[in-house]
Amino acid sequence: MRPASRRRFAGFTTIEVMIVVAIIGIFAALAIPSWRAYQRNLQLRAAARTVANAFAYARSHALATGNRHVVVFAVDPLAPDDVCGNPIVNSKGQPVPVLVYEDNDGGAANCCFDAGEERLAENAVPAVSWGVTPAPPAGPLPSPEDVGGGDYSTGSSFTQPDGSDAAWVSFGGDGVPVAFNAACNFGTTGSGAGAVYLTNGARSYAVVLNPLGTANVERFDPNADAWGN
Repeated sequence: MRPASRRRFAGFTTIEVMIVVAIIGIFAALAIPSWRAYQRNLQLRAAARTVANAFAYARSHALATGNRHVVVFAVDPLAPDDVCGNPIVNSKGQPVPVLVYEDNDGGAANCCFDAGEERLAENAVPAVSWGVTPAPPAGPLPSPEDVGGGDYSTGSSFTQPDGSDAAWVSFGGDGVPVAFNAACNFGTTGSGAGAVYLTNGARSYAVVLNPLGTANVERFDPNADAWGN
């Protein structure tokens, strides 16, 4: 009897192993979508932080050098260019979603991105796009902290001095954001305030730049129907 008893409890039967494998498979199938959603949300938050860092970089370098620094966003997929129609690219000539450049080509600011100017380019983040989800009018209203007057559903509420939409903003030597246009006409002090909106199809973030030049990252909470830190 003892040898038979040892054989009976020596290991798992094939059926038992199959049941365990099936249970593991079920849990894995349930966990994978949640894990993917978690990863997409991390990517979205990282993208929002990247935009905030671009604002901070431009402002700090404008203060340090006294030269204007421009932040431009490729919110228009058909024309991802700066105010003068120059492509938004990194040092290798590759398109990028966010670009910071020192507007000081040869000692004179012309508001355009020139090849010889110092630049900071940010790479695209997978599964992240401009705007909010769902799109207006069903989607969220702009952040109450956003004082920009542009069409935020495009991904940018920044404007030009005449109030038309813009995908760029300039920081002067005082670190204050100012609106400008293709003719390099500048708006009043603090006119460059606005926000950039990002989404992954499920969540939305806003990177709000206030009139003094500091940026704040906010996330939209659909349950509360409100933006918050």
